[in-house]
Amino acid sequence: MIIDLAGRTPAQKQGLLSQLVVPRPIAMITTLDAQGGVNVAPFSYYMPICGEPPLVAVTIGTVREATDEPKDSWVNLSASGEFVINVTTTALAEHIETVAREYPAGVDEAGLVGWRTVPSQVVAPPSLADSPAHLECRVREVIDRGDPTSCFSGVHIVLAEVVCITADESIMSSPGRIDPTRVHAVGRMGFPWFVAATEETVFHQERVAYADLRSGDEEVLA
Repeated sequence: MIIDLAGRTPAQKQGLLSQLVVPRPIAMITTLDAQGGVNVAPFSYYMPICGEPPLVAVTIGTVREATDEPKDSWVNLSASGEFVINVTTTALAEHIETVAREYPAGVDEAGLVGWRTVPSQVVAPPSLADSPAHLECRVREVIDRGDPTSCFSGVHIVLAEVVCITADESIMSSPGRIDPTRVHAVGRMGFPWFVAATEETVFHQERVAYADLRSGDEEVLA
């Protein structure tokens, strides 16, 4: 079946992308507003970019769905240049959609759902104690795309440098190395579904470089 994109609304097109580009990691972002209040919101259009400098990209819509106001996370991080990506795990799963609601500016979503915050190491916004790992970020570049008046088109693509990483000992396999099977990360599927990467659901494959293939392996893999 060919799914023709012509004539579909921006919401329908984004829905198709969201249902097929899965599972997506969820950046549970904490920021501070001008009064020092904490804002928390999940963003699943999110990816690592490179290791040097250590960059990540997060896509933030230009406007809310219900109103033409900008999203609180964007207002806060664009003003301060700082935010924290808290890794979304099964410990946070119950309230992902709760904190995703478009509350009025100034509402403390973390306090609303009972999540605890702790001071970050380098940036001003706090980290979530209920998440086992945090990427403290500073904005380096913003790329705007789409129709800024449409919540399903206009976006700010935020390129940020990770200036500090903190991780709980419970997810470490050795100093400086994360055991992904212990993170219990939650991924976003097409609405309204999520997936949890627990020990029972993940699998691994060894990676063998072409130069390391034994004689005869090429025929087996052909």
